[in-house]
Amino acid sequence: MHPSVAPHSGYNKDSQTFLFKALHSWFRSNLTQSPFGISSCIGNGKRLSWLPIDTTTATKRGKIGTNGHLVSREFVKGNKIIIMTQVGKQMVARSSGTLEQAYIKIHRCQYSYFYLLSPLRSVSIEKCKNITVVLGPVEVAIMISGCENITVIAPCGRIVIGNSSLCTLNLLTPCRPLLLPGCEAISLGPYNTFYPKLEDHMKKVMIPATINLWDQPVMAGHDTHGESSSTWFLLPPTDFAQFIIPFEMEGKTTSIPFPLPSAYKKALDVKNKEYKQWLKSVNESTQDVEKKQSFQALVEQQFQEWLAETGHKKEIDAIVQHIDGKFKFDSKR
Repeated sequence: MHPSVAPHSGYNKDSQTFLFKALHSWFRSNLTQSPFGISSCIGNGKRLSWLPIDTTTATKRGKIGTNGHLVSREFVKGNKIIIMTQVGKQMVARSSGTLEQAYIKIHRCQYSYFYLLSPLRSVSIEKCKNITVVLGPVEVAIMISGCENITVIAPCGRIVIGNSSLCTLNLLTPCRPLLLPGCEAISLGPYNTFYPKLEDHMKKVMIPATINLWDQPVMAGHDTHGESSSTWFLLPPTDFAQFIIPFEMEGKTTSIPFPLPSAYKKALDVKNKEYKQWLKSVNESTQDVEKKQSFQALVEQQFQEWLAETGHKKEIDAIVQHIDGKFKFDSKR
């Protein structure tokens, strides 16, 4: 016992015991929030300027903060936290050292897109609606709770989802997905994207590309008599499509690292063939320059109408901002 502490803590050197009331009072007066906890990160963390300033709408900007500046390199795992809260109608796209080995908490976000393409420690998605989350390899687990109509695309050690509905999960995972009570209409599909550094990042967190149990969920705490049909389903192969990450990075990965199940690969091949056939037909039938320009204008008009109807125009505008360099897809910070 340090000499400066003993008088205040009620420590008796002769009996080597403490007076309960004095010790209790000393504990109460000296306890503080953990600098590596969620509350401390929100209250005292460093603000990250990862969100663009959108002057075209009155949407309230969300908050992104971290305690990373307080964590030494040797204790990063499990201690570095990044919180993203109340992000609405915006895009966050990052691949950075700040993200690496961090615990990510996405909280109360809606109508937004997240591209977090770094090796991560764990991810929590809570009380979110209508968001798309594309993650780099997650070493420990992804936990989803209280969400509606979200899409998560990720390689991960494990995924747990509870009290959520209308969610789509495209996964590469060596563990069976765990479905807790309160789930409804959870769509499970195979991992459907890649980015150039994906395989390097998977090696860092030891996520294997040789096994994928995305289609073998475990239902915990459910009444298993007839309930599974409303709780989850496998994504129909006809609805499967490759997700394209629209950002440039350096790296060697040029395709999805895990072989697709035969039914999904066949469906994807059919779609690619149909697209090539349609493109060929268009080129052959529009040799006249004026007709070709008229056809292109019609396609452009219908595409813009589709973007407006589906709500994807905001996403396209945000991607264009990234590509134009108004804010960067940063792989260094």
